Amino acid sequence: MSTLQLDDIQGIILRGYGSFARVRHFIVAVADAGRARIFIGNLIGSIPATINPEKLAITTAATWHVKPDYTLNLAFTYEGLSALGVPPTLLAGFAPEFASGAIGNATAIFDVDASAPANWEGNMGVTSEVHAIFSLFARTSHELESRTSELLTAISDSFRLTHRHDGHALPDGYVHFGYRDGLSQPWIAGGPKPARPYPGLGVNKDGSSPAGDFLLGYENSFANKYSPGVADTPLGRNGSFAAFRILKQEVAGFEKYLQAAASTVNLTPDQLAAKFLGRWRSGQPLALCPAAPCPIPSDRLNMFLYAGTAPGQSEPDPKGVACPIGAHIRRGNPRDEIVAGFFTQQARIIRRNVPYGPAFNPQQPDDGIERGLIGYFINADFANQFQFLMSQWMNTDNFVGGMISGVDPLIGANSPSSSVFTIPTSPTSSVKVSGFERFVITRGSAYCFLPSMTGLRYIASPTSQ
Repeated sequence: MSTLQLDDIQGIILRGYGSFARVRHFIVAVADAGRARIFIGNLIGSIPATINPEKLAITTAATWHVKPDYTLNLAFTYEGLSALGVPPTLLAGFAPEFASGAIGNATAIFDVDASAPANWEGNMGVTSEVHAIFSLFARTSHELESRTSELLTAISDSFRLTHRHDGHALPDGYVHFGYRDGLSQPWIAGGPKPARPYPGLGVNKDGSSPAGDFLLGYENSFANKYSPGVADTPLGRNGSFAAFRILKQEVAGFEKYLQAAASTVNLTPDQLAAKFLGRWRSGQPLALCPAAPCPIPSDRLNMFLYAGTAPGQSEPDPKGVACPIGAHIRRGNPRDEIVAGFFTQQARIIRRNVPYGPAFNPQQPDDGIERGLIGYFINADFANQFQFLMSQWMNTDNFVGGMISGVDPLIGANSPSSSVFTIPTSPTSSVKVSGFERFVITRGSAYCFLPSMTGLRYIASPTSQ
């Protein structure tokens, strides 16, 4: 296990920014490539924002001695890198999924119908309108507005703002569907350790993921390197990919369905909500607390398996009697199950999402206000990770050999005419609910690359083009 170069890696990859409640994402197109490169160079000057908070700068993953008031990170689409002058010979080293982008891969991940690119907000369905994304996190609204003014003034002669979208964390890490979120995130070998230990699985027995599963230039779960054509170049090494997503959540429809369907399978709405997710809304996993929420220390919330048992876990759950096999967290991270694919851990992704829209008020469910999640799904290879997860695990019913019916109940491409969710009641029997709508609609998306500081320096240097 090698120590990562934290001061070369963009901070959003390794840090959750959990104490920064406000975020504003600026989607831009290159207006003047020369001036844009100069501005990028200014953002990666030798004085980081943690030392000189007056200087607008890219935030790295380096240890904070004093927590800053804001963070800033920068991601590029394939077209954005091209517009900034990255040579075609180097661009050809990127995987084809990145080159095709979110629009070209929309059908593969079920961004169809209402979620199709033609319906995305802010011209995000137009390739030429999405070259880069500046993501600004702030601890206060004053800081967000101040840094917004500074950033927009600074980019006015180099980038053209095409869209912007805010997010704001809800109390205690909850999301609009009423669940506590962000409890399980991969830990990258050589990087900061997580607050919640994770069972040792796959390649690394300490619970970490190989650095190459999330960063270019390192070995991944398959003992090779993703994007070998750029992995060890100044542009590629220590960089990562991310699917930027604006995801509308149909909260009123979700709550209405729980109320209507729960009694048909002898459950309460909260119990059905837990079966859909795989955790109680307060965060306790069904694998450890199958009957009701139970007191579990925060550092134990991820210590569970499905086919076997983790330390402190009393019973395995191979048939999904405690946690349905089709539940959202079990699909997204099958842990030790045997499922479609190779290592289950190689398809994990890091989620950097924040809610948008005001908190849902059940007393006024149909207020017409849009709510959802916005942010990044970080990985090192779209085909083997993000797209594999979205297509094979979230949107098919055969990822565990015919033991379930339907697709993911929370984020799958469901429709009332075909949706179904299987809830085992014993190892040999089950009940089903059906007739639910698609609860998450894609409102915008971009396939991005998060270069390292060295990579940003390469982009900024006219002599390297």
